[in-house]
Amino acid sequence: MVGLNRRNTSTVWLPSAAVVLQERGSDYIAAIDDAPWSQGHGFHRGFFSSFRIRAGKNVWFHFPLPTPTEANGVQRALDAVMLMWEVMDAAQINWIVLQHGGMERIPLTEIGNEPPFENVPFDPPELWREYYPKVARRLTRIAMEQPLPLRFGLQLSVGIQAADGDGTVRFYGAGAAFSDYS
Repeated sequence: MVGLNRRNTSTVWLPSAAVVLQERGSDYIAAIDDAPWSQGHGFHRGFFSSFRIRAGKNVWFHFPLPTPTEANGVQRALDAVMLMWEVMDAAQINWIVLQHGGMERIPLTEIGNEPPFENVPFDPPELWREYYPKVARRLTRIAMEQPLPLRFGLQLSVGIQAADGDGTVRFYGAGAAFSDYS
């Protein structure tokens, strides 16, 4: 049966700084982390990328995923995508979709429902603890219902909504799991 051979698996992760903000400007993004210059476009730092979304706004964030369409003459398939994130205040994940080849949209969650996640605690080393912000990281792993045979590039798109007040989203990275499709 096609697609059941899960050999030659690999996983790639992108750091948070790879995220691309779709809606920009001070009407959508407020200043964050005591950095007035972050208004309109957020704050990329070594730990994470953070954005303060204005009340009543929906904002899309995109992670361009490296996409191996073929390896050693064998077509590759996407098995799962991952997102490490946290939301605070009035922010919530509104929808997660996958784009394949720019025109094929594959919904991964239901609109308006928080995705499944596991908490990913982090306890910084005592020596550096004062330099680390408090975090409540979450890891969402979404397996594809069927392996997606790859022909084009992939993009993980995450819609964040701040309904009743300003809200913060932090991204820690995004990833994808691949295997041979044969």
